[in-house]
Amino acid sequence: MKKAVCISCTHHYQERIAYGENALRKAGYNCTYITSDFHHTSKKRHQVDLPHCIQLPTVGYTKNLSFRRLYSHMRFAKDAMKAVADLKPDLLYVEVPPNSLCKEAAKYKKRNPNVKLVFDIFDMWPESFPSNKLKKLLKIPFGIWAKFRNKGLPAADLVFTECDLFQEALQPHLKGVESRTLHLCKPAATTEICKPLPQQETIHLCYLGSINNIIDIPAISALIGQVQALRPVVLHIIGDGETRDTLIESVEATGATVQFHGSVYDNGEKQAIFDMCSFGLNIMKDSVFIGLTMKSVDYFAGGLPIINSIGGDTRSLVETRQIGINLNRENPGETAKKIAGIDTETHLQMRNNTLSCFRDLLSEEVFSKNLISAI
Repeated sequence: MKKAVCISCTHHYQERIAYGENALRKAGYNCTYITSDFHHTSKKRHQVDLPHCIQLPTVGYTKNLSFRRLYSHMRFAKDAMKAVADLKPDLLYVEVPPNSLCKEAAKYKKRNPNVKLVFDIFDMWPESFPSNKLKKLLKIPFGIWAKFRNKGLPAADLVFTECDLFQEALQPHLKGVESRTLHLCKPAATTEICKPLPQQETIHLCYLGSINNIIDIPAISALIGQVQALRPVVLHIIGDGETRDTLIESVEATGATVQFHGSVYDNGEKQAIFDMCSFGLNIMKDSVFIGLTMKSVDYFAGGLPIINSIGGDTRSLVETRQIGINLNRENPGETAKKIAGIDTETHLQMRNNTLSCFRDLLSEEVFSKNLISAI
């Protein structure tokens, strides 16, 4: 049986690389998973309970923007390639970032030309860094950081990106390299049928996911304030994060009500919240460089249309598939009127469009089919 090694430095196993590994198994590969023993979000040691997993001792760090983090990633990349050398795979599937994995995997490919090298770009750093001011101040180190990825890409036999936006951005570095978009996915839709919302005066909105420094809290509160002026608003929050209190206080200051549900892992419980909401919020800072978010895929799997602020793939899907409303940052009142004025029949059609979009483009079945075809 052919051997594959899948590498991820982060804790995104259940979000992406697990689906890649499952697809490779279907294609006839015996897979080994190499990852870190350091959890990027919690900054703590963690254990992966998988029999085919190798967890490498990894240098810890406390700040995401630090030289220690870069050193940690570089050390992990070197150690991962030592483990790969012992395993001698036929296929090497590398999830990026960290960009240092591109650099070290390209070196391994040069020494072992017969291995099939696949890069899977699920995020772009430093391009996705949320502060334009710091991007300018750190232009030189950020440029070096990006080169680790860009100079390694030509060594690949195949490059996947999680959205078309990344494909477009990386084209200057992908000349002569087979590359395709492999969208984010979830295993299955969390609902079988979309239910119409009951006739009610109150507008229920949902925020799902991490509450961190890349979501645009001022834009969220400004929009909710505009809707609140037209109809009462309840914001349901599913998730948690370091800026939770700021989000809640900012929304409540508009006169809207907040229901904080915390982290919800049960699909039935999460779907029950989706079923009472008109839209899910997918509003990030305009400095964030991304075309598709995992939170939007979660919304789509639950048949929940979105209020969207990001460009690229998601903006296009909202427009072409009629699965929500793109935020007008210059005139949030215009978006608020659309939210407050949507009728039951139009909203139900939008929900059905959203569920169809997920099944057509973002299910694990579609992901697996596209990956196997490309491999």
